[in-house]
Amino acid sequence: MKESIHKSLFLYMVVPVSIVLQALLLVIQLQCITFADWNAISGWLSADNLYYIGYAVWLYATILFVIYNLTKKMTPGYMITGVFTLVFGVINNMKWNALNECVTLSDLSKLSEAVKVVKDAEFHMWKGTWFSVFSMIVTLFLWIFLDVRVSKAVASRGNYRKMCLTGCILCLAGLITFSIIDGKKSAVQQLTSAVSSEQTGPLVYWTQSLFQEKERTPYTVSEAWNSYEKYVNAGKKEGGASEKSSEVQPNIIVIMSEAFYDLDWLKGMVTYSEDPMKAYRAVCKEGLAGNLYVNVYGGGTHFTEFEFLTGWNTRGMNTGSVPYKEYFAKNQPSFARYLKDQGYTTLAIHPYDGKFWNRYVAYPRLGFERFIDRSRMTYQDMCGYISDESLTKEIILQYESKQEGKPMFCFAVSIANHIAILNGEEKENAPNDITVTYADELGYGPNKKRWVQEYVSGIAKSGKALRELTDYLKQQNEPTIVVFFGDHAPSYALDQLKSGEKDMAYSTPYVIWGNYDWQNTGEGENVSASYLSTYLIQLLGMPLADQNYYNIAMRKEYPVDTRYMIQNEDGTSYSDFSKEQQKVYYDHALDLKKHVDVLLRSPEQIENIWTPAQKTEK
Repeated sequence: MKESIHKSLFLYMVVPVSIVLQALLLVIQLQCITFADWNAISGWLSADNLYYIGYAVWLYATILFVIYNLTKKMTPGYMITGVFTLVFGVINNMKWNALNECVTLSDLSKLSEAVKVVKDAEFHMWKGTWFSVFSMIVTLFLWIFLDVRVSKAVASRGNYRKMCLTGCILCLAGLITFSIIDGKKSAVQQLTSAVSSEQTGPLVYWTQSLFQEKERTPYTVSEAWNSYEKYVNAGKKEGGASEKSSEVQPNIIVIMSEAFYDLDWLKGMVTYSEDPMKAYRAVCKEGLAGNLYVNVYGGGTHFTEFEFLTGWNTRGMNTGSVPYKEYFAKNQPSFARYLKDQGYTTLAIHPYDGKFWNRYVAYPRLGFERFIDRSRMTYQDMCGYISDESLTKEIILQYESKQEGKPMFCFAVSIANHIAILNGEEKENAPNDITVTYADELGYGPNKKRWVQEYVSGIAKSGKALRELTDYLKQQNEPTIVVFFGDHAPSYALDQLKSGEKDMAYSTPYVIWGNYDWQNTGEGENVSASYLSTYLIQLLGMPLADQNYYNIAMRKEYPVDTRYMIQNEDGTSYSDFSKEQQKVYYDHALDLKKHVDVLLRSPEQIENIWTPAQKTEK
C-alpha cells in the first residue's frame, strides 16, 4: 500500500516538475535568441531579477500545463511553445538590434510596415543561438521518453483529474497574483522611469504591454479642469510674464528635422571622414542653442510635433495612443491658433503623404490655414526622401509669396533622414558623402553600416540646408525667427551611448536663430518638447495664455519630465529621489495622466487655453 502511494506521488510530481523545467529552459532559450549577448542574459539571470524570472517561468508553465491537460502529453506543449519561442525570439532579436526594445502589443498596429522593413533587418546570431536550437532538439526526445513512461501510468489512476484540476487552479492563481503585483509595479514604472525590456525579458515585456492601461479611476471633465487650473494659477504666481514686451511680430519658421541628433554624443564608437555637425554648429554660434527632451526614441515623430504645437506632455496620454488620430474629431487649441489670433498667416509643410499620421485632418484643426504635403510641393529633389534642401527652397518660396507686412508662421517637418524604408518606399539617391568607421564591438552588419553612413551624411546635409535658410534670411528686411530641432534620436544611438548616458537617447539638439535684434542670450535652456513653444513666446516677449502659464508651472516643478528622463527643480534625477520625492512625483504623474487625456477628449472645455488675456496690437 505504501509502495503504491509512493509511486502515485512520484508520478504526480513528474509532470509538474517537468513542466516547470520545460518553462525555465524555454525562458532561457528565448533570452538567448533575443539578446545574443551573454552579458545581457547573465544580468537578467541574477538574483536581483528573481521577480521577472519567476513571472516569465510561470507564464510559460501555465501555457504548457493547459496544453498538457488538453493532450495528456508533455511533448505537444513543448513543441508548440518551442516554435513560438523561436519565432518570437527572432522577431525580438531584430527589433532589439534596431531599437533596443522588445516587441509590445502596439507593434501589431504597425505589422504591415514591419513586414516591408524585415528584408533589411538584421538578425544577430551567437553561440547561445545554437545552444538554444540544440537544447530544444535534445530535450524534445527527453519529453517523448517521459511521455511514453509516465503518461499511461498517470492517466490510469483515478486521481488524474484531481491533479489536472489542482494544476490549473495553481497556475491561474499564480497568474492572478503576478498580474495584481505587476499591475501595481508597471503603473509606477509607466508613470515614472519605465523598466527596460532587457530587465523584464521579452515575454514579460509583451505581457506588461497588455496590462499597462488597466487602471485608475479617470477624472471627470470637471475634475480634470480643476487640476489644469491649479497649474495655471501656480504659473501666474510664478511671475510668468515675459521679461520684456515686444511690439515686433517676427515671422516664425519652425523646422522639426527628422531624427536630427548631436553626433558628438556618439564619439568613441564611430569616427567620421568629416564633421557632420559643422554647418549646424555655425548656426548655433549665431543663435541660442540647447537640448530638447523628448518622449520617443528611434521613431514617433508625431508625438514631438504634437507636444510643440499644443503644449501637452504626451506622457499624459494612454500608452499606444496616436494623438493626431485620437483627439481630432474637433478643433484643438494650439500654438498655431494662438499665432493666427495674433494676426499671423499659418502654414504647415511636410514633404510626405498628407495622410501619414492623419496630418491632413489634424493640421487644419490645429489652426493651420494651409497644408503643403509632397503632392503640392514645387521642389522635390530626392536625397533619400525629399531633401532638406528642397524643403528649404519651399519655405523660401512661401516666404517670398506671402502678404507683405503680415507675419507668417511656417511649421515644417522634414523627412530626408527617416529610416531606410518608409511605408514600403525605399530611399532614392541616398547620401553617402561621409565615410564612417565603426568600432569592432558594435558588431554592425552591412545593412546597418549602410544605414548609419546614409544617416550621418544626411545629418550634414540637414545642417547645410539650415545654413542656407539663415544666410538667405540675413539678406531680408522683415524680422524673422527660425526654430530648428530634432524629433527623436536615430534608432542606433543606444548602441553607442554608454550605460550611464542612456538618458541622452531621449534628447535632441535645438537652436533658435533670428535676423534682427531679439532676446538672444547666446545659450539656450534645456527644455522638454512640450515646454518649447512657451519658452519661445517668453523669449519673444509675446503675451501669455493659460497654456503657457500651465507649462511654466509644470516646468518649475519638473524641468525635465519625459519617458526616461525625470528631473526636479533641484536638478535631481528620479533615480536619486528620496522615497518621499518619488511619492510626490508619482502623484504628480498620475494627475498628469488623468487630466491630459480627459481634456484632450473635451476640446470644448479647453478651446480658450491658447487665447492670451491681452492680444498684441494689430
